[in-house]
Parts: sequence; C-alpha cells; structure tokens
Amino acid sequence: MAKGWGFRLPVAEHAHAHTIKLPVWHREQDLEPAEQSVRAAIKISDHHEELL
Repeated sequence: MAKGWGFRLPVAEHAHAHTIKLPVWHREQDLEPAEQSVRAAIKISDHHEELL
C-alpha cells in the first residue's frame, strides 16, 4: 500500500520491485565508480542463469 495514501499502486509497486536503481553520476571523478557499476552489471547479465 502506498505509504499514508490508503490505496495501492500495483503497477508502480511492480516496477519499483523489478527495476535496477543506479545512482546518477555527473562529475568527472565519478567516472571510475560508474564504469565499475557497468562492469558489474555486465558480469551479472553474463552469468544470470547461474545466479537463479
């Protein structure tokens, strides 16, 4: 149930539960952490069947 609203938002709840949330990088010094996250996502994608 949507907090404090008294009703449910099933489509939004499903999207939130099944979406990968990543931070937004906008500075030059953020480039390496961004690249690390991309490499990790690729590794997970490449091995997803083993992880299930």
